[in-house]
Amino acid sequence: MKKVFSLCLLVVASMGMLFAQSDVKADFSSVATSGQVLYYKIIDYGEVHVWPHSDNPELLGGYIKIPRTVKFEGQNYIVTGIGDNAFAFCIRIQGIELPTTMFFIGDRAFFHCTDLRVIQMPKTLTTIGESAFEGCTSLIDVVMPNSVIEMGANVFKDCDNVRHFVISQGLTEIPEGAFMNCKSVTDYFIPASVTALGCNAFDGYVNLKTVTFFGNIPPEPECEPAFGREIPIYVKSQAFDQYKASYHWGQYAIKAM
Repeated sequence: MKKVFSLCLLVVASMGMLFAQSDVKADFSSVATSGQVLYYKIIDYGEVHVWPHSDNPELLGGYIKIPRTVKFEGQNYIVTGIGDNAFAFCIRIQGIELPTTMFFIGDRAFFHCTDLRVIQMPKTLTTIGESAFEGCTSLIDVVMPNSVIEMGANVFKDCDNVRHFVISQGLTEIPEGAFMNCKSVTDYFIPASVTALGCNAFDGYVNLKTVTFFGNIPPEPECEPAFGREIPIYVKSQAFDQYKASYHWGQYAIKAM
């Protein structure tokens, strides 16, 4: 009972902290084609971001299709991003479809959306913020478009039901804690573009069987080990010698594809 009470206090404290950071009010609201009321903040002339749904966020649910444009006081605005904490703790959201005008997902945008199962990301998306999907325990598969060039720390931390991540070929770094405690993942395929691995990026794996690197040059891990020594590491045949000679990767069971 004590544990449950402590957990409740932690959740309440977390929500207070998040929404305290989002106390700048939205400029207007609009009904999405999927039927939900969404809030928006004018960022620039003709441009808006989806803004925090801080009034009873647990009431916002179902499958949400965010529009490309919204109208306010007779003017059309293009929806280009999702603000920090915009859907944090919206525990009844089951799916999100982002428009092709969007390039930015803010920090903690979908933090602890525990019923979120599907996220459709457009090919215009370039940035996914820190802890954007942390604690989304119902996500199953995540496909990042190759347009994504930057992710924040802990971006998919505690997404423990994701089986599969398709990682953007535009990323040069997998940040700290990015896939921490993603216990259902069996294989990671790291694109050739990735040259650095953040601390604890893959910690907490349970069912991981293999890791495959497509780059000819071994990426530099900030901390050691990046994976347990028992995990087979597959690399391109022409990169085999470089991985074996690497101070870090040479300690692993390197296998040529």
